[in-house]
Amino acid sequence: MISSACAAMLQEIVRQHTFEMSEQGDSSQGVAPNVDHECSDFSRWPHRIAVTLLVTTWLQICAGGLVTTLGAGMAFEDWPTSDGQNMFLYPLFEAAKDKFIEHGHRLFGATVGLIAIGLCVVTWRKDSRGWLRWMTVMALALVIFQGILGGLRVRFDDVRIAKIHGCVAPLFLAIVVAIAVCTSRWWQARNVTHSPASRRLQRLAVFTAGIAYAQLVLGAQLRHVSPMSTGATFKAAIFFHLFLAVILLGDAMLFWWQSERHFKGFSSLLRPPRLLLGLLFVQLFLGAGTWVLKYAWPGGLFAETSGLAGWTNTAGGPLQVFIVTGHVAVGSLILGTSVWATLRYYRGATQTPRQGVEADKGGTYSAIGVTV
Repeated sequence: MISSACAAMLQEIVRQHTFEMSEQGDSSQGVAPNVDHECSDFSRWPHRIAVTLLVTTWLQICAGGLVTTLGAGMAFEDWPTSDGQNMFLYPLFEAAKDKFIEHGHRLFGATVGLIAIGLCVVTWRKDSRGWLRWMTVMALALVIFQGILGGLRVRFDDVRIAKIHGCVAPLFLAIVVAIAVCTSRWWQARNVTHSPASRRLQRLAVFTAGIAYAQLVLGAQLRHVSPMSTGATFKAAIFFHLFLAVILLGDAMLFWWQSERHFKGFSSLLRPPRLLLGLLFVQLFLGAGTWVLKYAWPGGLFAETSGLAGWTNTAGGPLQVFIVTGHVAVGSLILGTSVWATLRYYRGATQTPRQGVEADKGGTYSAIGVTV
C-alpha cells in the first residue's frame, strides 16, 4: 500500500507540472520533446545549493556511522554545549579521540542545518513551484528534528532515541536527493521516452526505494543493540536484514534487466539501474566483511585456518572501522540512487502501447540530474 501511495503521489506531481506532449511530435522515434515553460525563469542556484547539501548530508551520515562504530556517541554528557562550553568555541583539535569525532559530528550537523536554511531561502526566492518550496521547508524541519533527536539521545542516554536518529538521517537524504533532481536542468527541460513498460518500471523503482529504506531502518536497529536485547531478538533482526537484502538484490536485478530491455540506448534512464546494481554488489561485500570482522566466519569456516582466523572479532581495528562505516555509507547511497531512479522514470518515461523505441540523442543533461 505504501508503494502504491508513493507511486500515485509521484504521478500527480508530474501530471501537475508537465505540459501535454503534442500528438504531432516525433512519436515515430519514441522521444517527444517536452520543454517546460518553467525553464523561462530557471535559476541554477537552488540546484547548486541542493547538490552541496546532498554531498554534505552524505558526509554527515558517514561521520555518524563512524561515531557509532567507535562508540563515541556519549563522549559528551551534555548538549547543546560540549563539556559546558559553547559548541562553536570548543577546542576541537585539543580534544581526545572520541570527543574529537563526536564534536566533529556535531559541527558537521550544524553545517548541514545552515545549508538547509540557505536552500530554503534561495528556493523560495528563485523558484516559483510551490510544491518544491514546501519540500525545502520539509527538509529544513526534518534536519532540525534530527538535531534535536541527537541532543536528546545524549541528554537521556537512550539507545531507543539513537535508533530513531539513525532512521531519520537516510529519510532526510532521500528528500535532499529529490530536491536536487527537481531543481536540475534535466527536470526542467527533458525528453520524454515512450514505452509500454514505463509503469512497470516506475512501480519497480518505488518498490526499490521502499525496500532500501526498510533495510536502513533494520540496519539502525542492529547498529544500536540495546543491552536488554536477547539473542533471539538479535537473530531475528539479522534474519530479516538478510531476507530484505535478497529481496532488494532481486528487485534491483529485475529493474536493471527491464530497463536494458525496454530503454536500450536511453542513457538518462539506464544510468540509475546500472549504478544501483553496482552499489548493491559492493554493499554485499561490505556486509559480509562487517559480519566477519565483528563476529566470525559464517558457519565456523576458516576457524582453524592459520592467517584467516585472526580476521574475526576485531572490534575497534582500523579495517573493521572502515568496512563497517563503509557499509553504512553505501547503504545511504543505495537509497539515494533508488530515489533518483524513481524520479527519473516518473519524469522521463511515459506509458504507451506502441512497441519499440530509439536511442535518446542529446536528451541527457547530466549523469544524475545534477548540473552545476
